[in-house]
Order: sequence, then structure tokens, then C-alpha cells
Amino acid sequence: MKQNIIKAALALGVLLALSQSTIPPVFAQSGLQVTFSTNPTIVAPGTDGYLMVNLRAIGDSADNIQITATSMDGNIITAHGNWDITVGSIDGGATYAVPFEFTVATTAPFGLYQIEFDIYYSGGSKIHQTAMLDIEQPSFIDLTSVTPASVNIGQKTTVDFNFTNTGKTIYNVLFTWQDANGLILPLGTDNKVTIPVLRAGNITTVPVTLMASPSLSPGIYPLTISLKFFDQSSVTNQTGETMTSTVGLQVSGATSFEIVASQSTTGTTSLTVINTGANTANSVIVSVPQQLSYTVTGSRSTSLGNLDPGDYSLASFQVTSSSQNSTTPFGFNRSGNFTPPSGQRNSYNRSFMQNRTFSGFGGNGLSVIITYTDSFGNRQTEQKQVSLSSSSSGSFGSFSSRTRSSTTGTLGSTTTSSGSSGGLTYIIVGIVGIILIATIVYVGRKKKLPGVSRLLKRRKE
Repeated sequence: MKQNIIKAALALGVLLALSQSTIPPVFAQSGLQVTFSTNPTIVAPGTDGYLMVNLRAIGDSADNIQITATSMDGNIITAHGNWDITVGSIDGGATYAVPFEFTVATTAPFGLYQIEFDIYYSGGSKIHQTAMLDIEQPSFIDLTSVTPASVNIGQKTTVDFNFTNTGKTIYNVLFTWQDANGLILPLGTDNKVTIPVLRAGNITTVPVTLMASPSLSPGIYPLTISLKFFDQSSVTNQTGETMTSTVGLQVSGATSFEIVASQSTTGTTSLTVINTGANTANSVIVSVPQQLSYTVTGSRSTSLGNLDPGDYSLASFQVTSSSQNSTTPFGFNRSGNFTPPSGQRNSYNRSFMQNRTFSGFGGNGLSVIITYTDSFGNRQTEQKQVSLSSSSSGSFGSFSSRTRSSTTGTLGSTTTSSGSSGGLTYIIVGIVGIILIATIVYVGRKKKLPGVSRLLKRRKE
């Protein structure tokens, strides 16, 4: 019995030894691993690409490697260059990639296409493997517009980036933007926006709130736009695509002015022009255009040169009220009703009459035009209304004393009287009236005027 057990144990040990000798160690045998990739991952009809044959030596080195393409659809895929390549040797654990260039026909239908390869190595070993080429409609996003295309220094601005998907539907679009100088920055959020889905043919607007730093000089600055996204196939294998583009953003500072009428000598109005904007205004010219309310004697324009931000300069003009030197062609009857010139009763409306009649009384400001060259070399024009008072020009003090003529009933500068002379006239007329009434009463009491005497007698009764 013991002998049988010993014999069985020896037999089992021999079998185990023989079985282990037939399974070599994993790294004892040399080999070659082959994988494929395409660049781009998805190839569109009418485009070029590269098929990458990726080799990796497993275990010992792989020698005398030769790669040959044996089969492909020549009507769809056109090979460029040599597709029968000798690589040589690859050390154990090393990798090597061999590119094969091709072009896809413009009429190629969408789908998967096979390219077969034979790979020989180490004195007769052979691997037959098939690469799959995916031909699909391309994923393409077009940056159609950026509005507005300019921002002002130090001013919060919302800029809309408008994208059009001209390819197929894409998912998880990550939009990022960046200024290389770091002086155009987002406000209230970071520089990343995620779009869950962008359908084929759809337009998407991405609003971004940003501000240009006050230390930034006016000019045009590039913004780098990046879009990373996934299509239906890349969602499955978690490989995305990235598109980058550059857009120019004009950065400027709004130039604005304030004008104040300064104290001046008689007949001369001095205007203080202040640059309250962020940019230098070059070749500044101040002009007073023709207008109904005021008249300029002499030059209508003056040059101030360049005005830096916060700087100011003076412009002086001989300004008078235009209504002092002209007769208004509108009349008033004794009851105060407006009477247009003869034959023009229906051609004057009330609003025009009011504007024309009272513009000379200082109700409208002095119109002033400022012309200058901005930071981009463009001539700009601003128009301002400046309030003038009696302190800014000696000729405006007579506005408040202008009155209507009591004889002709017209309003004009040919028959006017001052407020002080009109008051003295009323006093003299009042005194004369009192004296006249007292004289009539006195004479009546003496019965020299029977009518007056009887009236006084009835009042006593």
C-alpha cells in the first residue's frame, strides 16, 4: 500500500515538472506590439491625414522590422510616399511610430475603411493587422463675430462672442479666452464658459463681461480663443478636439470735454475747454457755428493744440446776441395776440414762432463744436451747449430789460426801452394824473364846472 502511494506521488511530481517546463516566463519570449492612430482622429472627405503605425518591442529587442500595406480602397484613400518601409531594430521596451500620409477623396461616403498591414520582424516572424480609418463630417465651429469690437479703458463692457457650428453636433464645449498681457480681465467670473450642446447649424452667443486695465495704452490687442469639445464618437472614447483662434479687440479711452464760460471783458466771451476723458486729444479746434441766438464777430474758430487728460485751455470769441442787431419779422397786436407777416399766416406754426421769437433771450445755450484727433488717428467731432449769463459777456445784460413797443406793437431791437426808464415814465404819469384829478375837484367845488358840482353835491346828500 505504501509503495503505491509513493509511486503515485512520484508520478504527480513528474507531471507537474513537465507542465511547468512547457509555459515559458512572460518576458522570456520576444515580440512586437502594433497599434494604430490617425491624425486627425476623424478625417473629413477632401482632407489629408496621417496613419500612425505604433510599434513597441516586448521582452527582447525586435530586429529587421519591415512594414508593408497590403490592402486599401484606392478609390477612397490615396497613399502618398512609400508605404513599404524598413524600420530596423527596436530595443526591448522601446517604442517607435511610423507615419503614412494619405488623402481622402472629396466624394468619399462617411464610414469606416480598412487598411491592412503585414509586419515582419526577427527573422521570419509576421503580424497581420488591420487599421480602421474613420471618415466623417468634420466638427467645425466658426467664430462669426465679436460685438462690440472695442472697449473703453477702465469701463465695464459685455462682449458677445458669436459662434456657428458648421459641422455636426458637438457636446461639452469648453470656451476659454485669454489676453497675453493679462491687462484685459473678466469681471465677476473666470475666463471659462461651458456649453452643454451645440447643434449642427446653430448659432450660439457667449457673453463675457470684461474690463481693460487703466494702465493699458490704447491700441488693438489679440485675444486667444480656445474651444475644446466632444462629438458623438469622442464622447465614447473620451478623446476631445480643440480649436483655437485669435481675435483683435480695440482698446480705447473715451475722450470727452467740459466747457465753462469764464469771466471776460465787454464783448469777449472766454470758454474754458477741459479734457475730462482718458486719452489725449490731439489738434483740438474749437468753433462757434452760425446760430439764431448769437452772433460772432471776427474768427469763429481757434486752435488749442493737444490736450492731455485733465488738461484745459482757453478759447475766446466776440459773441453778442443776434437779436440785438436784427428785427424779428413777427408782430403782436395791441391785445398781445401773435400776427404773422402778411400772406404767411398758415406757414408759421406756434412752435416755430416760439423758438424764433425767444431764442435771443438766452433761453438756448451757445452751441460750440470741438474737433480733435483721437488715439487711432481719426478726426472726431463733439457739439456742446454752453450756458451764458450777464457775467460772461457784457452784451447779454440787456436781455432782461427788453420790452414790447407801445406804439407799433412789434418785438424788436429798433424800438426798445430799458426797465428803469419805463418805471420812471409810470411814476411821472401817476403824478400828473393825481394833479389833474385834484384840479378837477377843486374847480368843481368853486361851481365853475356845473356837472362836477352836482356830482359832488349828490355824494354829500
